[in-house]
Amino acid sequence: MRRKKGFSILLQIVCWAFSLIVLVPFVLILLNSLKPSAEAAFFSMSLPSEFKWDNYVNAFVKGHVLRGYYNSLVMSSASAIIGVVFAALASFIIVRSTNFTNKVLYGYFFFGVVATGNMVTTTMIMSKLHLMNSITGAILLLATQGISFAMLLFTGFIKGIPRELDEAAVMDGAKAETLFFRIIFPLLKPVTVTGIMLNFLGAWNGFETQLYILTDSKKWGAILSMYGVYGEFSSPWSKDWGLISAYIVLTIIPVLIVYLIGQKYIIEGMTAGAVKG
Repeated sequence: MRRKKGFSILLQIVCWAFSLIVLVPFVLILLNSLKPSAEAAFFSMSLPSEFKWDNYVNAFVKGHVLRGYYNSLVMSSASAIIGVVFAALASFIIVRSTNFTNKVLYGYFFFGVVATGNMVTTTMIMSKLHLMNSITGAILLLATQGISFAMLLFTGFIKGIPRELDEAAVMDGAKAETLFFRIIFPLLKPVTVTGIMLNFLGAWNGFETQLYILTDSKKWGAILSMYGVYGEFSSPWSKDWGLISAYIVLTIIPVLIVYLIGQKYIIEGMTAGAVKG
């Protein structure tokens, strides 16, 4: 009993230690965002000699933060919803119809989780489809990138829903779309919320996708706009790290808020899918 208690305390100490290590970069950026440029260049953990709130004002005005927020919100929300809906539809068909073709399709989508996308061929295809430098193109591409993982969540959950539910609905005259959207889909709420949250966060941080697809800076999201700020307010000899750090903090805040709000649903959805699968 004592050994178990001692191991539990040791495990908690290790977890706290790792948590503090993870928080160090965030605290460093937060402190630097409140320092003058010359002082922020040293990247020290010391408190600012004077609190320079102008960094946040300049980041908001010069860095076009609101425009970046809006673009990221549109792309992240739309791609998350599209990706989750199509993932749920595909998962339902694959689980309910276990033929060879569907098994191959499941393996194909599973491969999408572990394989990295090739942006060279992707940009060529997007160019052929006339979707380059388009918010719509970015949304569709971000949606496809989140489908594979969402399908893993949905397939595990749908396996736990009895087939008798489908048979009863069909006997009552329900069509395929009615069966899915009015009977099955409401039961998928835990993993649906989880999928939307995870896909939203992934799309918000989709720096590479936006970098290759969007060439117009007015269409950039918050993360790519931060990259633009880094290039605009820096030179080979000096960089305004106070301003850049302030922009990084402003970029992190929305993601942090979404995660804090949705962490309960993310854990519930992941657990529910694992248990039912």
